[in-house]
Amino acid sequence: MTKKKIGWLLLFLSYLILLLIGCDFMDNQWKNITNSGSGSSSGSGSKVTSQDVPSHGQETVNLLRRTPFKGQSLDPAFWSNMEAYCKAGPTQLIIADMDLIPSQMTRAGFSAPENQLYYALASTYAGMNWAPGDATSQVLSDNRDQIDAWWSRYIQAVVQVMQKAPRTTAIIIINDGSDRLGSRLGNEIYKNMASVISRVQMGNTIP
Repeated sequence: MTKKKIGWLLLFLSYLILLLIGCDFMDNQWKNITNSGSGSSSGSGSKVTSQDVPSHGQETVNLLRRTPFKGQSLDPAFWSNMEAYCKAGPTQLIIADMDLIPSQMTRAGFSAPENQLYYALASTYAGMNWAPGDATSQVLSDNRDQIDAWWSRYIQAVVQVMQKAPRTTAIIIINDGSDRLGSRLGNEIYKNMASVISRVQMGNTIP
């Protein structure tokens, strides 16, 4: 192998190593930011500002994979850190990953089979006067106000982040299914994001 080829090979390897280091650095930065939002059970997570966050290229954040809630309330530190992260670079937020709705509802204290959780959230948030069919769904029905308030606070928090970070976009629904009512839920979310609607996509829903 000639010296010229060896030189090009070393240059390529150096570039590859720098690229890997950069990706690992950005991943660690994101983990540090969001972990500080989750804090401990006493809510002692530290907040960061946009000045604390390195600028970044286009990133996608699946919100329900993180810890946006503390019980039925929002986690203030998480949302402060999310705002700082979004201000630091173009960020696409995934709002409602339908795969993750049941686990988030269960953590918030709404316990029922998955199909009933999907129905209760989508129908309640859409303002429908739905009738419970059994004892379990009756419990969800009795908690309609709490379900609506819990999800409404979440959507409002997303809107506020997007208002403060104008390079932030959002996809409402991913991983919909025939019995998940993503279209019903997504349409209501879409209506309630009017102030930032030019940067919002519905995603893939099943009618």
